Amino acid sequence: MRLRTWISRHQFASFVLVTYVFTWAVHGVLFLLDLPQSWTFSVLAGIGAYGPVVGAAVVVWASDGDLRAWVMQAFKWRVHPAWWAVALLLPALIIVAATGVFVLLGGELVVTGLETLVVYPFLLLYVLVIGGGQEELGWRGFAQPHLQGRYGAFVAAIVIGVVWATWHAPLFLLPGATQSGFDFSIYLGGILAESVILAWVYNNTGGSVLLAGLFHAGNNVAMNWYPVNNVLFENGVRNEVVASQGQLAALVALAVIVGLIVAVYGTRRLSHHEVPTVSPAQRGPRPNVAGSRSADEQLSD
Repeated sequence: MRLRTWISRHQFASFVLVTYVFTWAVHGVLFLLDLPQSWTFSVLAGIGAYGPVVGAAVVVWASDGDLRAWVMQAFKWRVHPAWWAVALLLPALIIVAATGVFVLLGGELVVTGLETLVVYPFLLLYVLVIGGGQEELGWRGFAQPHLQGRYGAFVAAIVIGVVWATWHAPLFLLPGATQSGFDFSIYLGGILAESVILAWVYNNTGGSVLLAGLFHAGNNVAMNWYPVNNVLFENGVRNEVVASQGQLAALVALAVIVGLIVAVYGTRRLSHHEVPTVSPAQRGPRPNVAGSRSADEQLSD
C-alpha cells in the first residue's frame, strides 16, 4: 500500500505519528546538546513545537485535501468582537481566579512586576507564532473538526488534550524546559481543561485558528505574571509545595470555566451554532454538522 494511501485512510493516527516524530526528534537534539536555558534553546524548542503543524500539513497533503483552506483558518479574523475579548482577556481572568484559589489554599500573595506588563503584547505575538499559538493549526485546525463530527466537541477536545499532554512528555525530563518539575497528573488535567476551552473558542468563531491561537498564546504568556512565581523560590531553592499549590489552583480555575461552558453550551458542540465537522484533509461533500440532521433526513419528514 502506498504511503499516501495509508495516511489518507488513517488520518488521525498519521497526524499523531508525524507530530510526535517531528517534535521528539527536535527534543532529542536538545537532550544530546545539553544546552542551558538560552535563546538557542528557546528557538530549537520553538521549532519542535511546530510538530502539530507539520503533522496536519502532511495529512492534508497526502489526502489531497485543501491546504489553502487549512492555512487560512489562521487568518480568520472576522468574528464577533465578543470572541476577540474572550481570546484576549480570558487568560488574565484565569490568572486572577487561580491566584484567588492559591490564596484560599494557604498560599502567600505577593504581587510584583506589574510594570513589565508593557511587554505583554510583544510576547503575545512571539508566542502566537513560535511559542505555542502555532500549534493550533494542528490541534484545532485539523484534529478538532476531524473528530467532533463523529464523537462530539467535548469528547474530541478530551482526546486531543490527551495527545497534546503526552506530546509534551519529553519536556518534563528536559532541564530548562517550562514543564520540567511540573506534576504531570495536574498538568494533564490543566491541558484537558484548556483543550475544551480552545474547542469552545474555535467552534464559536466558525473555525478561527487565529482566535484559538491567541488564547493559547495568551494563556502561556500570562503565566509569567502568575503571583505564585514570586514565592516559588526560597533562597534559590524551588518550593515544591508552593509549586503544587500553584498548579492545583490553576487547574481548579480552568475546571470551573469548563464546567460553566458545558452547563451553558452542552457537550455535543460546545456552541449554540453549527460547528466545523470536516477537516481540510477530508474530501467529498460536506457531512452533516454535529448535532443536526442532514437535508435528506429533513426531506423525509
